[in-house]
Amino acid sequence: MAGKQSVGYAFRRALGEPVLPDVVPRQPGVSVLLNERRRKVFLTVLDRPGVHLRELARSLDIPLQSLSWHVEILKKSGLLVSSRIGKFAALTVKGQVDPEALRDLALLDIVKNAAIIRVLQRRARSRSQVSGDLKVYPQALDPSLRSLFTRGLIARDPGRVEFEIGPRMQEILEGFRSSVSEREGLLLELLARDGLQPTLVGRDGTKLEIEINGARKRMKIVAQVVPHVVRVLSK
Repeated sequence: MAGKQSVGYAFRRALGEPVLPDVVPRQPGVSVLLNERRRKVFLTVLDRPGVHLRELARSLDIPLQSLSWHVEILKKSGLLVSSRIGKFAALTVKGQVDPEALRDLALLDIVKNAAIIRVLQRRARSRSQVSGDLKVYPQALDPSLRSLFTRGLIARDPGRVEFEIGPRMQEILEGFRSSVSEREGLLLELLARDGLQPTLVGRDGTKLEIEINGARKRMKIVAQVVPHVVRVLSK
């Protein structure tokens, strides 16, 4: 009969036994990452530090107004940080990227810029050669080349016309490779402060499998402690 309790349910309650499955006690307060959409936003920003709000809305297919609300909650909870870079506010997970590196990663989050770096990793190329490799008009590349050159991500010898990978780009790649364990620890600490009682249960390179408290039971999330663009450009 609808609404009638089962006999087993009634017996367990009469005996004082737990009716619901046991769950790991949470720390006081409500974790903002119990919300699936906010969890998705958090993990995406972890993988794409420097991404701006509109691009994040496009990539996750979340309405901008809704995304803005979730991002504000994550910022107020100390999980995300927003930094103004040019016309946009770049997002990052707290403690994962220093301000200078965030400026570079915000540039590299633009597909065209990352593609230029990838081409120059193979060999030094002139402006027209990069244009041919990417099948883009040279004029369309100029803003990207200028920005990358200014940041030291690409370089050019005064006596040559070819661009090559700059010292700053090498520094970024090496910096992320050498600090994986440090950022892993900071991430677990951040999740613990949010009351999720994280446990590292698996690792595949820079990809972590972490068990956390859910609304009713423990659940697993997958987190990357090295940004996507750095992983691609490190190959």
